[in-house]
Amino acid sequence: MATQTPEITITVEAREGRGTGEAGRMRNQGRVPSVLYGGDKPPVPISVDEHAVGEILKGAAGDNTIFLLKLKGTDEERLAMIKELQVDRISGKFIHIDFIRITRGHKLTVKMPVELVGDCVGVRNGGRVDFVSREIELEILPREMFDKFVLDITDLEVGEQLRVADLAPQLPENAKFLVDENRVVCVVEIPRIIEEEVEEEVLEDEAVISEAAEPEIIGKGKGEDAEEDAGTE
Repeated sequence: MATQTPEITITVEAREGRGTGEAGRMRNQGRVPSVLYGGDKPPVPISVDEHAVGEILKGAAGDNTIFLLKLKGTDEERLAMIKELQVDRISGKFIHIDFIRITRGHKLTVKMPVELVGDCVGVRNGGRVDFVSREIELEILPREMFDKFVLDITDLEVGEQLRVADLAPQLPENAKFLVDENRVVCVVEIPRIIEEEVEEEVLEDEAVISEAAEPEIIGKGKGEDAEEDAGTE
């Protein structure tokens, strides 16, 4: 079942300097240049402790974590989510973080991940699970945010499928899907190689039946040819 995610508090600092040089200096000090924007308010340059945010993101459930940003040295705080996280491909260090403001009581549009669990009976019988929709877009209140949908595929047979509607029991009271509820989430298929083998066997069987159904042509003997020739004289 889906688990509601708590707000995670993180302390941020106001960022005065701008430009590449200042950003590099901050990173050398173990801080990540960031910005908080959205909510019909001007963007606010901030910075966060790289180690602190790294530890939080390692333990955070899913990509829809809600942060309570507290400005160091003040009573100011603001709910936010990470909109974009830039990471150095070589070092793995954070380069920049974009936080977007959110407001309690106002619905968010998010893409909620889906996790498949269970030892699928269809797979045990030779099938293969095609995970069609790994994320489902929905509207949800911040206080109802959860980490992911969990879908049990234990009893799914070959040829059967699960749809978005099967996730409805996990949907919070005020949330709603923004996709068709008939949309397929996953289906258990027969692997293509097996399908091809079956088709080949069918074609071979049809060929055998076709050969057996053809009339046998018996050649005429020399005596029969002679009698026919005599009758025509």
